[in-house]
Amino acid sequence: MKLPAALPVLRGAAPPADTAGALLSVQQLSVAYGQSEVLHGVSVRVEPGQVVCVMGRNGAGKTTLLKGIIGILRARSGRVLFDGRDLTAEPAYSRAHAGIGYVPQGRGIFPQLSVLENLLIGLEPVGGRDDGQLEEVFTLFPVLKQMARRTAGVLSGGQQQQLAIGRALMGRPRLLLLDEPTEGIQPSIVEQIEGVIASLKGRLAVLLVEQFLDFALANAEYCYVLESGSVTMEGPPAVLDAQRLREALAI
Repeated sequence: MKLPAALPVLRGAAPPADTAGALLSVQQLSVAYGQSEVLHGVSVRVEPGQVVCVMGRNGAGKTTLLKGIIGILRARSGRVLFDGRDLTAEPAYSRAHAGIGYVPQGRGIFPQLSVLENLLIGLEPVGGRDDGQLEEVFTLFPVLKQMARRTAGVLSGGQQQQLAIGRALMGRPRLLLLDEPTEGIQPSIVEQIEGVIASLKGRLAVLLVEQFLDFALANAEYCYVLESGSVTMEGPPAVLDAQRLREALAI
């Protein structure tokens, strides 16, 4: 598929009519906390096997977008389509069962449970069946196998991030939502997570929220920039205006 050059996106513009081939199609999504609207008609598209990055300053609406996609926050308007199925009114567990995995900012592990118990919870979207996922996760993150019986709360921040990603992969998602996976992580584990994303590319789609610009541009095939809850820039990394991008991210 030929990707378009980066173009500014006007707030309120109509969503693309053609969603054929998209695994995820977010169309004019608006999400609010109470009466305060945070997302204003955001449209995002992810193709099967594609890595897409959403960037923006703190408070731009990146985490709100992921929560709207997974169903933690309900849409005020707009639609969330997954493989052609309208999930807009579906609860979060239905979206997980449909094939969307979610790694929240802050990891969201169960600190009192063991590493293994945390991973096994990740089997819920596939009815508790382990068809080799556990060994696949242990191959991607060998430290989790070494620490399988250890209480998750004693792991380092980087190890907990690996556990959170591994748990999401246990449900065999077709789309993985990653919210700030490099935040507060030591460089060696950032490199390992980057390697995992690279190994997943083409096998499952990834929608990545990231503020670490170099990490985002190295891994993403397409990028969206959010400012004040609206998409203001999008395109493949190679055609994004570097100066404009740095200004948008306050770098």
